[in-house]
Amino acid sequence: MIIARTLRADNHREETIMVMLKSFLVAAFFFTLYWPGTQPDATLIAQLQAAQEEMHGKNGYQALFLRPSMSKAERAGSELLCSREETDCLAFVRAHQAVYPTIAAAMQQREAALDNLLQYDYFRPRREQYDFNAEMPSFQILLRARNLHAYRFVSGEVEAAQRGLCRDLVLGRRLIHSRGSLLGSVIAARLIERNVTLLAQMRAELPPEAPWSALCDELQTLPPQELALCPLMYGEWLGFQQPMEKDLATWQAEVKSIDDQISLSFARQILTQNLYEKAKYCAPEILTAIEQDELRLPQRDIWPRYCSPLNPLCRLSEPDKHDYQATLLNTNHYLHALAILRDPAASLPQGYRLENGQLHFRRHPERKEEGMQTVALPLPGSRHPSAP
Repeated sequence: MIIARTLRADNHREETIMVMLKSFLVAAFFFTLYWPGTQPDATLIAQLQAAQEEMHGKNGYQALFLRPSMSKAERAGSELLCSREETDCLAFVRAHQAVYPTIAAAMQQREAALDNLLQYDYFRPRREQYDFNAEMPSFQILLRARNLHAYRFVSGEVEAAQRGLCRDLVLGRRLIHSRGSLLGSVIAARLIERNVTLLAQMRAELPPEAPWSALCDELQTLPPQELALCPLMYGEWLGFQQPMEKDLATWQAEVKSIDDQISLSFARQILTQNLYEKAKYCAPEILTAIEQDELRLPQRDIWPRYCSPLNPLCRLSEPDKHDYQATLLNTNHYLHALAILRDPAASLPQGYRLENGQLHFRRHPERKEEGMQTVALPLPGSRHPSAP
C-alpha cells in the first residue's frame, strides 16, 4: 500500500516535471522567435530622412520619364556604340564613322529633351517613387549621348560636341547633388568619369587656347558628404520598406495558423534589421572617413540584432556596396582633374601631377581591382598638330 502510494507520487512528480519542462521549452522557443522585437526604430528612420537633407529649387525627376525612347537605328546599331568599358570613344567612333550618320541623326532628335533638363536644379523621386516596384527613369539616353558628342567632334562640330559633354556632366553632377536614388547617383558618377575622359581627349586635339563651353563653369567639386552612401540610405529604406509593408498587410489579413504568425514575425524582423543596417552608413566614423576621401563601409552584424536565431533569411547579407561608394568618391577625383585641365598652370592639389603631356591622378578601386588605380588624361593641346 505504502509502496503503491510512493510510486504514484513519483509518477506524479515526473509528470509535473515533464509538463514544466515542456512549458519551459515552448516558452524558450517563442522567446527565441519573438525576443528581438519587430518594430522599425522611428528614431533611425528620422535620422536617415534628415541625412538626405531638403532640396531647394525646381525638381526635374518627373521630366526624366518624358524623353523619347531609342530609335530603331540605334537599336540596330547598338554594337557600334561605345561600350561602358571603352576608354577611347573618339577612336572607336572614327573607326565606325561611315555608319554613324543614321545613328547620330536619331540621337540628335533627343538633344532638345536633354537640353530641357538643364532648367531643373535637382532630380529627386517623390516618396512613393522610391518603391522598388515603381517605374524608374531610363538613363540610357543620357549615357549614350557621348556617342553623338564624339561623332560631332570627329565630324568638325567641335563647339557643339564640347557643349553637349559639358551639359551631360552638369546633369550628372546635379543628379548626385540631389541625393535621391542610389542607382541614379551611381549612374551619374559613371557618366562623369566617362565624359571627363572623353572631354580631355577632345581638348587634347584642340589648341590649348581654344575656348571652353560656358556650361563647364558649373562643374565644381561636390561637398564630400554628398558623395557618401548615408544620404542615399533613406531612399533605399523606402524602396525596401514600402513593398514590404504592403506584403505584410496582406499576410496579416490571411494569418490562420501559428506557422503564419511565425512567418509574419520573421518578415518584420527582416524589415527592422534592414533599417538598422542602413543606418550604419551614417555612423560618425563612416562619415569622417568619407570627408577624408577614405573608402570605408560599415560592418554587418555577425549576429543580427533584430533577428531570431531561427530566422535564416534575416541573416542573409545585403548586396556589397563597395563599388557604389568607390564610384561616388571618384566623382570628385575626376572633377578635380577637369578643373586642372581647364587651368594647367594652377597649383596642383595633392595626388595630381603633370608628366609627359598627361595629367596623372588616382581613383578608388573596385572589388575586382587591387589598390588605388592610376588614371592618365591627356593635357589640352598635347595631341594637336602644333604640339612639340
